[in-house]
Formats: sequence, structure tokens, C-alpha cells
Amino acid sequence: MKNQLLKGAVKVASLGLRRNQKTNRILVVATTALGDTLWATPALENLRQSFPNSYLAVLTSPIGMEILEHNPSIDRLYLLTEPMLFSFFSLWKKLYQERFDTVLIFHASQRLIFPLCALLGAEQIVGTGGINKGLDCFLTHPLPNRAEHEIVRRLQIAEKIGASTSSQTLSFFLQPEEKKAAQLPPSSKIRIAIHPGSKDAFKRWPQENFTRLGQRLKESLSCDIFITGNAAEKDLMQKTARQIPGAQIYETKGSLRSFAALLEQMDLLISNDTGPVHLACALNRPVIALYSSTNPRLCGPHKAKNAIALYKPPTCSPCLKRLCKEPFCFLQLGPEEVLNASRKLLTDSKIPLKQFS
Repeated sequence: MKNQLLKGAVKVASLGLRRNQKTNRILVVATTALGDTLWATPALENLRQSFPNSYLAVLTSPIGMEILEHNPSIDRLYLLTEPMLFSFFSLWKKLYQERFDTVLIFHASQRLIFPLCALLGAEQIVGTGGINKGLDCFLTHPLPNRAEHEIVRRLQIAEKIGASTSSQTLSFFLQPEEKKAAQLPPSSKIRIAIHPGSKDAFKRWPQENFTRLGQRLKESLSCDIFITGNAAEKDLMQKTARQIPGAQIYETKGSLRSFAALLEQMDLLISNDTGPVHLACALNRPVIALYSSTNPRLCGPHKAKNAIALYKPPTCSPCLKRLCKEPFCFLQLGPEEVLNASRKLLTDSKIPLKQFS
């Protein structure tokens, strides 16, 4: 019913709208979470390299504004505020005045995004079919939805308008003052960040495993361990830190960029399948990511030299995903296996090690 109303409203509203001619003005839509937005950065880089004289803007979320700030590929960022219903007209007015001839929808979870794009007068609206809340009709060029990595899917959208793919690696641009503000005291010890939480409980490796891993790292290495997470994960962080000698808690308090400045100083991040994995990849920091209910072939580190994805297939068929209260599939992955992967990655990254026991 909602979709029928939106389709009808767009049909009426578009009767008097102009159609923008080819002016090399591109709008990219990436209005979701941390990892989803970082996955857009290779395509943005390729778009800039392929069309150096084009105007390239991005409509994004508040966290996307932090991720894409200072990105040299982008001419302008537009902020999507929610609830979108209240900002729809003012946002449409701003974007309509830009006269975009091309809209590329990388990822959007807000239903109103699709009629908004349809009302901008663009000649072509490109996106992946089948993932648009039943509103594929607003795409002028729907692409097939194949089982490919999310970065590759975005690259294919850019390729549809003629962009060449020369880069598939993530990017994040910290400023010198941001690095200085987050500078840790000098230390000869290896710095390891452990991220035991995630927004979705079914993606979490058992907390007890993180604790045991942290204990084994302290036994085996001369290292400082940082337990990271947000305010909602404070209890989990404290429980983990209490059982690891000398572990420090770093709680992200509103600023993704300050967290990124801390993460850049880490010699290793060990994390569940969540946004910091991709932030570490964008910063070219070594990372071990843990997967079971999700498949790293579709959403894990991609073309990242310093990343290891440890994957155990789901034990339930079909996987219950968000309905799962106890992801026992993760019991297939023990702390010793993660410890061994840590040794390999730190050695490959040429970080000096004490002898592992």
C-alpha cells in the first residue's frame, strides 16, 4: 500500500518537472551505516578518476558525513536527516537545484529515498534491482542483484555510467590535527584493539572467548590491549576488560573520527563483523575479523593486504539471523585459532614479536 501511494504521488508530481540534460553532474546516494558507507569509497575514487571534470556530490547519513569528510573525490556532501518525512521537501529543493543528470543509488534503507531521486529530473537513476523495498520502478537502469561483495556491487553501478575500476580498496582521510589530538603516549609494546560488540547480537563471538583471547595475548606478547565499543556496549566492554590484566577501555563518544585516530595507532584489531573492521581496512591497519552467520565473501575485508577473515559456516539451515538468541555456530571458532591468526598477521605485518607460548 505504501509503495502504491508513493508511485502515484511521484507520477503526479513529476508531470511538470524538467528532465536534466547531460551536464556531468552526478549524485551518489549512500545513506546507511559505517561499513556500508566505507564500501562506497573505491567507487567514488574511480568516478573521480574517470570523470575528473564532473561535479560529484554524495547524499549521506550523519555517520557518512564523518566518514566522507575531507575525501578529495567529492565536491559536496548533503546530509540526510531523519525522520526523512519532515525534511523531504527542503532536501528535494536543494538537490533539484543542482540539476543532476545522473543518480547512483549505492545503498539506502529509507523508503522515501527512491521517490526523492525520481523527482530530481535526472536522465538516469542507476542501482541494484531487488533491494529497494519494492521500488525498483524508480530506477531507470536496474542492475542484476548477484551474490558479489558489496564493494564490487557499488563498483558495477559506477561502471554502468562508464567509470573504469582501478581501485578496490577503502579510504579514510584523517587530518594532522585529528591525529595529534588522539595521540597515545609512546610505548614499545604492541597495541591491540579488541572489539567484542556489534549492533546485531547474532554476529557476536562469545564474550568468554574474547576474554580468553585477551589473556593469551597478554601471556604471549608484550602488548597493551584496548577494549573498544560504544556507550551501548559499556557493560560488555567492562566485563571483558576486568578479566584481562591491564586492559584499557576506549569508549567512542560521538566522534567516529577520534576513534579512527586511535585505531590508526593500533598494531592489530580483532573484531566481530561490524563497522570498525572496515575502518581498520581503510586505515590500512592489520585486522582479524570473525564471521559465521554472515559470509565474508559478501561483506568481509576486500582486497585488504593486512586482513584475515576467520569464517565458520552457520550450523543452522536456514540461519535465523536476527532471530537468533544464541549464535552457537561461533563455538566452532576457538581462542587458540584466533591467537594463531594474530601471530601470523603480526609477523606478516613485520611487527616485532616476543616468542609465542
